[in-house]
Amino acid sequence: MLIVAGNNRKNSIIMNKYFILLGSNKLLWGQVCHLHELGFKVIVVAWNNTPDIVGDLFIQMDVKDSAGIIKKLEELGFKGEVAGALSSIDLAAPTVNAINAWCGNKTMPEKFNKVLSKNEMRDAWMAAGVFNRISKMDDEITLDELYKASQKMKLICKPDVSASSRGITILEKGETCEALQDALNKAKETSFNNKCLIEEFVEGEEFTVDMLGDSYGNVNCYGSSIQYHSLYALKNHVTVIHHWNSRKYDDKTWKRIADFGIQCYKALGLHSMFGHLEIIMKEDGSFTPVEMGARSSGFICSHTVWKASGHDYLGDYIKVLHGEKIEPGNYMNGANSSMWFGYDIPSNSRSVSTTDITKFLDTRITVLYENHDGLDIDKDYGDYINDGDRDKLGYAILCGPRDVLTYESIQKSNESFLNNFLGRK
Repeated sequence: MLIVAGNNRKNSIIMNKYFILLGSNKLLWGQVCHLHELGFKVIVVAWNNTPDIVGDLFIQMDVKDSAGIIKKLEELGFKGEVAGALSSIDLAAPTVNAINAWCGNKTMPEKFNKVLSKNEMRDAWMAAGVFNRISKMDDEITLDELYKASQKMKLICKPDVSASSRGITILEKGETCEALQDALNKAKETSFNNKCLIEEFVEGEEFTVDMLGDSYGNVNCYGSSIQYHSLYALKNHVTVIHHWNSRKYDDKTWKRIADFGIQCYKALGLHSMFGHLEIIMKEDGSFTPVEMGARSSGFICSHTVWKASGHDYLGDYIKVLHGEKIEPGNYMNGANSSMWFGYDIPSNSRSVSTTDITKFLDTRITVLYENHDGLDIDKDYGDYINDGDRDKLGYAILCGPRDVLTYESIQKSNESFLNNFLGRK
């Protein structure tokens, strides 16, 4: 299926360069807007026949079908008219690489022509000396051994190759063999290679580290966010707030996070691409990597990192694709902060009014984008299973001075919102 947004381009002469966006989740709207600001028309490619966004042109195809997508672009006359591609989907990273090669752009190394599994990341980080927790593939441990480990520590079971938080189970200390087997089955069924990992569940502060590398060996950390998780997700970690450039930690700690992130990026041999890394800072201040996507994500790519760092993250990626160098180091500790806010509605609650978080914010905070489609009056709300449940409710993309846009101020605003939305005193 092909949908043209705006004027019909059939038999018209293409006047502008196009950019390919793989995926149509509503959280990608910021990428469409910023690509327009940079002078590109946007071709959205996605498998679903009811996409949340369509850009200037929508092509219904599987984002993993790189050969098919390139063939379709050629049939439509786009050869030489496409400036590059990006996606927020891990499984689409090989397609991004293929399209960028087709465009004559800089590309990731050949190993990224398939999706890098969590197991492959783990092995590379072990070799680099940055991985420091217990981790086993499902075929490296028996159920009896897993049961014995479960009696000693909290565990996490996750798919080896998957998208977002799907298929993950957090296992409390002392779980039964049946619960452990259920977690293994869930993770393997979700994984695209039918494999999973069982790891020590590391307690600590969780961060994203958002990086970009060029084809000359330079890597820059553009930003890092603290992740705050839903209180109502069922045996899963679903992030409901990302906070970039927080004052919670001093500048020295943020630099340590940037340096560690760059070390992890280089250990995977990645270049000419974003790096979206998740890490945990343990109680002793040491770091352990969780996983990294050869991609960015939604508004992170288009706005939040840019507003916190003062450097155009998406714009610089496009420059990298066309052979430009970036400044090595980091863009941490600027004057502004940014936030991705997702709603976390208490379980078994019912809404009584029509409102949203933006009505209760400090007036010095700017709302860059907002969507509140899931906030309806007289609606019952249950537990989250994964981030898909979170995304249905809506979001607010926020920016403000670092001393104003704090986690504490947003929690105060959120409490006022929930009191009004749920009719609490």
